[in-house]
Amino acid sequence: MDRAITSTVLFMAVISFNASSYAGGTTTQDMANNNPQAAQATVSLYDQGVKASKDGDFQKALSLFQQALQADGSNADILNMLAHTQRKLGMLDEALSNYKKALELRPKFPEAREYLGETYIDAAVAQAQTLKGYGPDGQEQLEDLSKEFKEAAEKL
Repeated sequence: MDRAITSTVLFMAVISFNASSYAGGTTTQDMANNNPQAAQATVSLYDQGVKASKDGDFQKALSLFQQALQADGSNADILNMLAHTQRKLGMLDEALSNYKKALELRPKFPEAREYLGETYIDAAVAQAQTLKGYGPDGQEQLEDLSKEFKEAAEKL
């Protein structure tokens, strides 16, 4: 049974990380179109953040998106990409909070919905890995979580 659980956790991790390895996100032009009031400096910070994210420099992207958000605190696109960057850095609680803020501002925001779901998967995988580290003491709970993964995947 342990092998089946490990396979399920690995499958969920692969789905999570492969599906989100590249930040498609909102392009700079789309962000500017979605937020016509955004200052050019904010658009530039966003653009630089997207480039840093695509290059895998998430620390740099984090700083750029934080600066952009300071300039435009109600910009759903910036919140979405800030949250994406936070997720990539393992800051799952912060990412969840910012995705939710982005969705409050723009409820019909497909990218934010996708990334929010991926963050929940990342969080669940992290919990499964922690349970696995408990050895026999976490085996029953790991089996239960694995079962939930399988049932959730079958609903898609």
